[in-house]
Amino acid sequence: MEKRLLYISLGEWLEEHKKNSVKPLTYDRLVIAYKLMRRYTIADWPVNEITCRIMQHYLNNLVTDGYSMSTIKKQFNLLTAYWKYEMAIGEIEKPVYMGVSLPSESAISSPQREIETYTHREQSKMLDILETSDKDQHIVMLLMLETGMRIGEVLALTWGDVLWSRRAISVRGTLIRMSSEPTTFVQNTPKSKTSRRTIPLSDRAYEALERLADKKGQANRLIFATDDDPSIPHSYSSIRFHAKKLCKDLGIEYKGLHAFRHTFATNCYERGCNVKILSKLLGHADVSITYNIYIHLYGDALEEMRKALG
Repeated sequence: MEKRLLYISLGEWLEEHKKNSVKPLTYDRLVIAYKLMRRYTIADWPVNEITCRIMQHYLNNLVTDGYSMSTIKKQFNLLTAYWKYEMAIGEIEKPVYMGVSLPSESAISSPQREIETYTHREQSKMLDILETSDKDQHIVMLLMLETGMRIGEVLALTWGDVLWSRRAISVRGTLIRMSSEPTTFVQNTPKSKTSRRTIPLSDRAYEALERLADKKGQANRLIFATDDDPSIPHSYSSIRFHAKKLCKDLGIEYKGLHAFRHTFATNCYERGCNVKILSKLLGHADVSITYNIYIHLYGDALEEMRKALG
């Protein structure tokens, strides 16, 4: 009887059982995790011969090779889901993942990425340009800075998402950038259920959208469509190019597109916004996510909340 090697069987499982049952971005991440696994010897083991010790050795190797906790958890989750499938169809009897231990945070050598924001002075210099510009890429940056939306959420916006009478915007989708294949598309559902939200527009953001509507009209569905094709949104790389150019022209260090979102969050905190409201504005699945990301802001506030609870 021919032995079923892990990388072959798991690849078939992804194609047959996951490709059409999960969101495209979720499938893309599973494929990325699968490709990483193929670099290691566990991939060449027969499915029925892989033990708890072999799986543990694989995770330990990932730690040694310097991978982050997030990456290691994705590998663990991928293999765990696959083993559950193997058990369901009766190919294996014991859950291989039982007894496998994820590494502790102290064992992970990758340092936690520091949250970077633009200073008030840097924001002021950028706003001098952004709040009067009618260039698509500039208004994308302005919306990120004024609403805290993710870059993919801004690029997926349609004119129907602008609630003019309420001076607000509805976040209902996101631009998906696939890593496993060179393509992007608008997904009509946001990152998570709580990512679907309505955000009030600042005067700057509202007026910028008005300028863009006056310039381009609202006949095209997408707000930030390319000039060549109104059905195709601007790319991440296009926004990144213009953001880098803006920073270079103003003598500002470019800190990444996500820094606009972090800057929005910091500005909200400085205006007295509590963590629960900020969590809703950012579309986080749970308030603990907001706290964990912005612990440097809300550390003291959390202690005050604990005191209030007795």
